Amino acid sequence: MGSKRMGLVLVVVGVVGLVSLSAIGPAVPGSANPAWNWMGSGWMSSMHAGMHGYGSGGGAPPPSPGAEDVTIVARDFSFSPSELRISAEGTMNFVLDNEGSLPHDITIPELGFSLPAAPGATASAALSAARPGTYEFFCSVPGHREAGMTGLLGVA
Repeated sequence: MGSKRMGLVLVVVGVVGLVSLSAIGPAVPGSANPAWNWMGSGWMSSMHAGMHGYGSGGGAPPPSPGAEDVTIVARDFSFSPSELRISAEGTMNFVLDNEGSLPHDITIPELGFSLPAAPGATASAALSAARPGTYEFFCSVPGHREAGMTGLLGVA
């Protein structure tokens, strides 16, 4: 009799959970519902920006016309290439091609740069690295850095 009650409780909890989710909209990244749109103006975008100290405009400026593109492919859970070298002079456009099934980003805290891309999407932003040095870049989505989504950016 105890297992029947437990089963009933689980069914009720599941139904309540489904009803609650349907009230706020579909759980689809990039959906029209801002509660689930981590890339847009929703709560995840604000949280992502807040975690890195960026304003609501995000952590990366728009691509710079005429600047050279540097493409980084994100997969679940790696970057290719994972080592980059760029010049301290001028501006580069970082292009993040997310071939993974999860959201990913490129974050370089020392340069105040963060570029998110939804699964299957491509995003780009300008990066001006005025200070020569070596900088770690990583995916700031919780758990991704720890799973190996890191790389090094050499600026000369």
